[in-house]
Amino acid sequence: MKELTIKCVDAFTNRSFSGNPAGIIMGADSLSTEVMQDIASQMYLNIIECGFVMQSRETDASCRIRYFTPKREMGCSGHVTIAACYSMIEDWSIPLSDGATEVIFETGMGNVQVDIHANSGRDGETGVKGLEKIMMHQPVQHYREADIPVEEIADVLGIDRSEITMTGLPVVRASADVDWLIIPIEHKDTIASLHPDLIKLGMFNRKYNTFTNHIFTLDTFSEECISYARHFGPAMGLWEDPATAMSSGGLGEYLMKYGVTKSGSMVMEQGSDPERLARIFVEITEGKNGANTVKIGGTAATSIVRKLRIEGNVAEIVDETVPVA
Repeated sequence: MKELTIKCVDAFTNRSFSGNPAGIIMGADSLSTEVMQDIASQMYLNIIECGFVMQSRETDASCRIRYFTPKREMGCSGHVTIAACYSMIEDWSIPLSDGATEVIFETGMGNVQVDIHANSGRDGETGVKGLEKIMMHQPVQHYREADIPVEEIADVLGIDRSEITMTGLPVVRASADVDWLIIPIEHKDTIASLHPDLIKLGMFNRKYNTFTNHIFTLDTFSEECISYARHFGPAMGLWEDPATAMSSGGLGEYLMKYGVTKSGSMVMEQGSDPERLARIFVEITEGKNGANTVKIGGTAATSIVRKLRIEGNVAEIVDETVPVA
């Protein structure tokens, strides 16, 4: 029997049980794909994505991460990458130095660079002394305006079409690992009170070959933030994602592309509970020939550590809490 630990690490927050939780399993080299999928399918209590950290197959990467939802393996997940990086810092697998520390992770979408910003003279925003933020370089994305009737989008979300048309901004199909929709809404209260029929929304996404929906407004709860959003992905088995890194980076490029802002430094808020919103940092540097450098990230906190027992092809998450370091 093999024993590992599984951490619940909350990304895009400095408080436990906030932000976007991810299950992080270190030392997963000996686990088969079937066992990893089985572990991910056992995730309850709002842990909807897991990262399995193992040795890299490439010499220029620090480690390899495989990403699973309860239904499928993904090429990469932003918040899981941030959570895995935080877990490794917490375990001293990545030593911090003042300034920016560069780490390379091997993922299903290629190597991904993560910059860890620390200041030994500060207590930091999280439980790790000196840690300021973890910023992931985002893979290249592609955009095109979605050829989907606004009336159909409004109907499946259960809102009036004017909430979309009043913004003067387009509905866009963005592409990276999967395709998703960026949908502008006029008022934050409309988004905060959304209760879409997720079965119908999943059918809508499959009809148009999209997987998730990033629904945002410029009408924010905090003056420090440029946008407020919620993210639904029933076609992927993700009913609602509390904080979405990849889509936030995509939204940042969208806001610059359509003239909403000229600043490449943004803070975005996301979530269904206005009192416990995640905060996502987006940094965009415009490059030559339109090739932008996009970084997404924030802080993190570990909330729960549990034991994981594997015997053969059977995995069991033990209902025994291990003290958080």
